[in-house]
Amino acid sequence: MPLRSRRRVAPLVLAAAAIALASSACSSETADDAGVQSSPSPSVETETPTPEPTPAPTEESSGACATGDLSFTVTEESQAGGYYLVTATAKPGVTCTLAGRTIEAGFGSNVSGDVMPSEQAEGEPITMTGSTKAYAGVNPHSGPQDGGVQFEEIIVSAGEGDMDPVSLKLPSTAEVDQPIGTNWHTDATKAVPYSS
Repeated sequence: MPLRSRRRVAPLVLAAAAIALASSACSSETADDAGVQSSPSPSVETETPTPEPTPAPTEESSGACATGDLSFTVTEESQAGGYYLVTATAKPGVTCTLAGRTIEAGFGSNVSGDVMPSEQAEGEPITMTGSTKAYAGVNPHSGPQDGGVQFEEIIVSAGEGDMDPVSLKLPSTAEVDQPIGTNWHTDATKAVPYSS
């Protein structure tokens, strides 16, 4: 190629390179501007969990029944030679456990008037609440001999060691000699104190 032609090409090459550089700079600025103008990514909002509603309190057992937790009544029955049937119910709002042991009862303050077991084994505990009833039978006279001491009341407590017993008026005067009693049962027919 002649020298004259080379001189003409060189300015054209330089001009093309300058245009290319200018274009590159513009596109770089546009990209930077686009980065600046782009809205930041939205922040993630964490929702505060709604607290679970607190369940309503349920009536729970307060443990072993105390005498004050229960109401007692006594009736006279003719089966097995005659005995007294003691019925226990929980007072309103009370839930407690009555041991399936021999009724804690006695006539007077003398040890000889304490009711002894007529059953060999302890029964199932009874949850006393609402309309649940527990029954225990007491035979005031299981001794072989005639006679005894007469009483008009029986003293009952919910368990051994309870220092707040109640005194129940008997339907008739009891002649007491070696009294025996059953465990507490939910079935009155099982609360018949048979002498051994």
